[in-house]
Amino acid sequence: MNDRLTVVLDEVAERSRTMVGRYSAELTRGLVETAPEGFEIGALSAKISESREARLREQVPGLAELKQTAVPARELREAWLHTITTIPVRGLVHATSLMAPLVREPEPGDQVTVTVHGLQSFSDRSERKQRWFDRALKRALARAHGIIVPTAAVAEDLALLDDVEGRVRVVPPAPSASLRLASATPPARELSLPDEYVLALTQPGSIGQAERLVETVASSQMPDVRVVVAGPVGWGEARLAGLAVEAGLPAGRLVMLGELSDADLAVAYRRALAHLHVWEQDALGLSLLDAALLGTPTVHPSTRSLDEIAGDASVPVAGGAHELAAALAQLLGDDAERARLGMHAQDRAQSFTWEAAAHQVWQLHAEL
Repeated sequence: MNDRLTVVLDEVAERSRTMVGRYSAELTRGLVETAPEGFEIGALSAKISESREARLREQVPGLAELKQTAVPARELREAWLHTITTIPVRGLVHATSLMAPLVREPEPGDQVTVTVHGLQSFSDRSERKQRWFDRALKRALARAHGIIVPTAAVAEDLALLDDVEGRVRVVPPAPSASLRLASATPPARELSLPDEYVLALTQPGSIGQAERLVETVASSQMPDVRVVVAGPVGWGEARLAGLAVEAGLPAGRLVMLGELSDADLAVAYRRALAHLHVWEQDALGLSLLDAALLGTPTVHPSTRSLDEIAGDASVPVAGGAHELAAALAQLLGDDAERARLGMHAQDRAQSFTWEAAAHQVWQLHAEL
């Protein structure tokens, strides 16, 4: 080995999985598997616990090296925002988010690419996180050698903010490789699920997503179907159960399963009548691709990025909670259309792989 790509891992192997963490792990595995001859993949993360490091190494095998900074993620984000580092990061660097070691005057041979998942922070928990996101995005536009985005829509939005011509590469994400593997093997246990249900996912750091989900289920347009919720059920002092009670939802309308393993999540996707995705801020669309992989059609807000990812294999909805609920009711009332969309979605999902995404990242580095 004589060359190395250092991948900056963000939010990987946290106990509550985030979209950024899942993206980071999936793409890094793809980069390891597709590394050109003579190249190796090293990884850099913020300071993490021994147990989390063990989970990280399990999720991302094949790393030549895993370095950790002297500080945890919160402090590292601020330090890199001000060009402070205790570990020099040289050569080819690919950041799987906006958390990246960008400097004003790089040394010869240094090349840093960053990933912009969308123009809004995934977290709505604090103004501090939004301020960091805005500053990190501005810094990336000014200093990154290359920028990876998930859709042409995000690329177009970036072009309105700065001159990014020649630096941006649209690299679509893919369904979870681990979910794909889990779906091909029998589950280790029987997951307790209603006979008929719609699946919805929640995310750490996004109480707004949970509020929109409850608002949609409480709509007068919502069909009489139970909603299975996979993911976190608490955000600080707020609880999903409390939001449901405040909205007047009857007991048992939401079936809260919490965090699921890949095997259980694959079962939940496959058995669902539909996937209800309510989050307009999401420009990455990972859950749409996961649902599509398992033949489950998605009802989602019509945004340029989500529509681009889903193609015509979903139900995009213009409007808010009532419109989402009405569209879901219409889909569930048409078994033939639901079956058609499910098959179409599954076909579309097959065209996205993390190996293909990784090849495009390698190509961008070669062109830069």
